[in-house]
Amino acid sequence: MNQPSRFSVILALLSVAFGLGGISSFERVVRAEKKVPISKRLHTELSVDLLLPRTQGNPLAGQKWASLFRDLGVYVRVRQRKGNDTVGVEQFIYGTIRRVKVTGQIDRAGNIVLPERTFRPGDTEKLKEWIKELQVYGAQGAPEGQPLWGLKRAAFKKLYDDLAKTVDRDTSSLSLTEAIRSLELPAEYPLRFTAATREHLSVLQEQQKLPAVKHNLRQFAKGTALAMILRGYSLSFSPRRLPDESIELDIEPYDRSKESWPIGWDPAPLGLKRLSLAKKMYQATVIEIHDLPISKLIPKVQRETELDVFIDPLAISEAGLNLDQLIVNFPRKRTSWSLCLRTVLAQVKLIQKLRVDENNRPFIWVRRFEPQIKKKK
Repeated sequence: MNQPSRFSVILALLSVAFGLGGISSFERVVRAEKKVPISKRLHTELSVDLLLPRTQGNPLAGQKWASLFRDLGVYVRVRQRKGNDTVGVEQFIYGTIRRVKVTGQIDRAGNIVLPERTFRPGDTEKLKEWIKELQVYGAQGAPEGQPLWGLKRAAFKKLYDDLAKTVDRDTSSLSLTEAIRSLELPAEYPLRFTAATREHLSVLQEQQKLPAVKHNLRQFAKGTALAMILRGYSLSFSPRRLPDESIELDIEPYDRSKESWPIGWDPAPLGLKRLSLAKKMYQATVIEIHDLPISKLIPKVQRETELDVFIDPLAISEAGLNLDQLIVNFPRKRTSWSLCLRTVLAQVKLIQKLRVDENNRPFIWVRRFEPQIKKKK
């Protein structure tokens, strides 16, 4: 499948939805270089054109709106509509100057109508909030609550492409610090650890629960690899657009109700066939399992299917499971490894899903069953 089609599907899906060392040493590894304050890097100049209605409306509406915008310190013009006028918000960047232009239509009722919002007389506080958002974030507005984490299609595609580059090192047995360093993430996307994340890691350190990374993610895409490494510490990441339109990767405690970067992608909506991705996982063969712990079953499945199988460490810890003590049996029969694994995992309330990384590399992700809930952006 060609790449543009893949991106179109991913964009649509997300639009509908999205260390053993000390904490101080960890922060030194991921701390971005000190930046010039955003306010000094990009200055926003905001102007507003209000178009009068073509038919007779409230004759004083334009004057009242103009007065309100001037009180808010915004340059405003009230005028008749021209043939090439387009209602909406656009911006142009010249060096450190970002010029944002709002063109709004005043309707017969005296409301300001824009493609994604309407302001009615009396919406002063709502208008103030929006004006402040434009001055801080520009025409795209604040990223919260928007599809694709508030990124433009081009910005998301570039981020996706950058995170599709493969990991060159074995990440297993590394500390959290070493594992993140080994990914060699693009410098233009600095990591930001929220206050909640720093507190979370401090608690884990005090409890001596900062284990080494379990999975070897060499040759996997960096996006999926980072998400999987963080999952072992009950963390996740998501891109965040800053007011100057640069992007950072926010690392937060994992919350399944929030849209975070996924641990692999569902291949079906991408037009990828499971038999072409993992033929030996789904073809019939004779299988028999006798008194085998799950910890030894997984390597066996990997050998037989030539497919990486990763178990969600968060699922294991939340369920209090010990994979060395979970003994499973499967009667001799001709079936697929997919059905066998599904049957065995169901006994301990786990499920397996075929996933692909940002380069379509397939793997099996084993996790707890979680009912579908509406994601928060």
